Amino acid sequence: LLMVEACTKSIVCPNKQIDPHAKFTAKGNLLESETYIGGKVECLETGVYRSDIEYKFEMKPEGFQSLIDNVDRDMTFAIEVEGGMDRRKITNYDEVRAEIIEKLELLRDRPNRMEKPYVYHIDVGAMYPNIILTNRLQPSAIVDDATCAACDFNQERNNCKRRMQWVWRGDYNPATKGEYDRTKDQLMRESRTNGSEQQFNELSEKEQAKTISDRLKLYSKNAYKKTKVTEEVTRTDTVCMRENDFYVDTVRQFRDRRYEYKKLTKVWAKRIGKAETPQEKKEAEDSALVYDSLQVAHKCILNSFYGYVMRKGARWRSMEMAGIVTKTGADLIVQARKLIEQIGRPLELDTDGIWCILPGSFPNIFTFKLDDGSTFRLEYPCIMLNADVHDNFTNHQYQTLKDTVTGIYETRSECSIFFELDGPYRCMVLPASTE
Repeated sequence: LLMVEACTKSIVCPNKQIDPHAKFTAKGNLLESETYIGGKVECLETGVYRSDIEYKFEMKPEGFQSLIDNVDRDMTFAIEVEGGMDRRKITNYDEVRAEIIEKLELLRDRPNRMEKPYVYHIDVGAMYPNIILTNRLQPSAIVDDATCAACDFNQERNNCKRRMQWVWRGDYNPATKGEYDRTKDQLMRESRTNGSEQQFNELSEKEQAKTISDRLKLYSKNAYKKTKVTEEVTRTDTVCMRENDFYVDTVRQFRDRRYEYKKLTKVWAKRIGKAETPQEKKEAEDSALVYDSLQVAHKCILNSFYGYVMRKGARWRSMEMAGIVTKTGADLIVQARKLIEQIGRPLELDTDGIWCILPGSFPNIFTFKLDDGSTFRLEYPCIMLNADVHDNFTNHQYQTLKDTVTGIYETRSECSIFFELDGPYRCMVLPASTE
């Protein structure tokens, strides 16, 4: 798919990437393996959480005060950004605002209470694809100083370098580069290598690398009393905002097509109940099933755009990009957890969301009325998180090529990362046992 999309944009497909047989850290140590820190998954509480049983909540008043201070920001964000409407067209804005503030003030003034909970799963819709789209991430856009130095756009006023962090983790031999070279030199001088009939120089490059690694482990075991050191380092890399965006465009097309199929699934699901004849009902059921299958298939492929960049032998491969995606996702969930810890109880963190219980008196679902008679649904537990996400994770450097002849780019702010509300559920069971 990526090769076809690259071909249509006259992009030369790169060769499949091959790792060198011997790789070293910046300090000169022989690297055994390297990867990045993935998504954060953590179980915080265990037990049975039911919506009809009271639970103890010990909350922070400052958390509710912060929500009260930001209530206009959150509501305006929901109306204008998520809903795409003009706030002035809402006829009952003041009433909804007053109701939300009243509930938050009651919780702030008595933060310790026993209440029946809302059991919610708050997750980010298509998290990794939307992180890719928001930050214009693609393997070829991860650049170094040498690449930028050769670029015509390498000027500070262009603001085309986005610095992003990720966490590298590597296992390496404690022996120094000098000790590695001496070990290699020793093997080259030996008439036979590890009891084999071949000399070291007669071995293939792969076999030579393995022989040096095995001998170096034996040396490190005696000299350092260990054969492996594991280290985690937070690294910062540059993402080019002007790289040809064929990869990002491909992800966006798949995401938008999946959203279309999800909408059609809901449309045909509604027609099942409205069908007047068996034939109409059968047609609606078949269409709903087909569109649901299509959206699930697109979801699987959509999530593969992240996993592909770390696949061995991939043409477009980038550990840095994969690390940036997971680090950004983990930061999103950690930020949401900090707020939920103040106003409720987080139960479990998964890669793209949080299971939690909120007190039953917490502001929940509201309905805005518009001046044309239509309505707009407001999910308050969701919008309080989304407004924070857009304050902290919006890419203000997103650039799009507007004129291919003059090379003029348009800069805009981009953030397609949104939390979605699943629930409320009647019960959530978190077993203490891992099996």
